[in-house]
Amino acid sequence: MEKCIDLLKVISSHRSIRRYRDEGIPDQHVGIILEAARRAPTSYNLMPVSIIAVTDPRLREMLSEAVGGQKHVASAPLFLVFAVDYAKMREAARRVGARHAEPGLGHLAPALIDVGIMSGWAALAAERLGYGVTFIALYSNPCGVADILSLPSLTLPVVGLTVGMPAENPGLRPRHPPRALYSENRYEPGPAERGVLVAETYGGRAHRLFESVLAPNAYYDRVGGTLAECLKSMGFKY
Repeated sequence: MEKCIDLLKVISSHRSIRRYRDEGIPDQHVGIILEAARRAPTSYNLMPVSIIAVTDPRLREMLSEAVGGQKHVASAPLFLVFAVDYAKMREAARRVGARHAEPGLGHLAPALIDVGIMSGWAALAAERLGYGVTFIALYSNPCGVADILSLPSLTLPVVGLTVGMPAENPGLRPRHPPRALYSENRYEPGPAERGVLVAETYGGRAHRLFESVLAPNAYYDRVGGTLAECLKSMGFKY
């Protein structure tokens, strides 16, 4: 029971850390973080994911600019890039003489889920070791990131994770109340009541937030076009 409480304490205290101390991360700790990701659940045990640990300051600076000038990508001593990787899967299939299909949406979906789970487990391990983290959306410029890291066709960088010793202590951000998040057996309450609860969560910033991410031609709409173009150029069929 005490271990469960300790784990929940780590999870409940998560904050996005964007300022880091000028301290390196021991190789042993990097190994623990990567091992946590490696042991994460994966569909069919395929693990169509590769993780690039970026420690070169020059590369981190380039990646920082590629994702919109997010300076914490450059300042963190460790930046983990989680990429869908069907290049290695295709080569493995060829090596054993197996028939294989070119990756499409049906292949991409479980790989994206794997990336999410792996990066989450890595973040949890890092925070348990006392480090701060921030998730970075690489899918906003996936081909730009791929070029910087020399990723081959049939790969797609999706999520990045900055890791370092915190140099700030931001407050916790609100989360949706339980009634708007989960229910038992049926979707109750309905969308209207859940919507009210969600809107109240964000208070005065709700209108600006929803307009900036949900409206036509807003952030995710633009990201969709960029992502579609990159998928084609990287060899994914859909």
